[in-house]
Amino acid sequence: MADANDGERVDENELRGAAGGEDVMDEVIIEQGAVLLRGYVIERVTVEHPAIRVSHEDLGGRPQEADDPQIKEVVDQLLKIADDLNKNAELQHLISTVQSNCAQDVFMTVARSIFEDGINWGRIVALFHLAYRLIYQALTQNHFDIIKRIISWVLQFIKENISVWIRQQGGWVSCCLCVCVWPPMWSHTGRARHGPPHTERRTHLGQEVHKHKPRHMPSRNIQTQNPLT
Repeated sequence: MADANDGERVDENELRGAAGGEDVMDEVIIEQGAVLLRGYVIERVTVEHPAIRVSHEDLGGRPQEADDPQIKEVVDQLLKIADDLNKNAELQHLISTVQSNCAQDVFMTVARSIFEDGINWGRIVALFHLAYRLIYQALTQNHFDIIKRIISWVLQFIKENISVWIRQQGGWVSCCLCVCVWPPMWSHTGRARHGPPHTERRTHLGQEVHKHKPRHMPSRNIQTQNPLT
């Protein structure tokens, strides 16, 4: 899957064999994150504010970038994880303190506070949810320049703080391949300081594999044309 400005599909096998492959994979994860973020925002807007029409192009993407079935699968999973976020009063209060025209350092401060106790998929979705709320504000005010700015901030934060963790889990698709058990998002109970909560990772066939992936994922567990691994 490529970025909005790049129509070429990245060959995963080439990436894994290239020198500095981890850095390249992190860049791919960021590109994929951009597509997933746009998909997440569009789905939330469609459900919560059906009168508003927004497209991938409005958010800086390509018309067919979300047509891939695995893209849809991951977006759907992120939306499922997000279902509980609207019920979290503390998170909602945190998000309400940020306006769409905020400065970058304000956004980054709030984003860092989401991850101050570690990284897990719930917190990554919380970051997406923060971006969605700000983008929705900008949409209602026709401030499309602000929308692109917010997306760029999210991608910068992913690059600087999250992409390595996502790669170590096996890519974005891993949020669909594991059963995550964590306490309430902002609870300190049972969560590692710098790691995800307990996860039981499974393959497509439902077979349990190692709970902690090695830094280099074995190619036999990866689909060669899987755009989200």
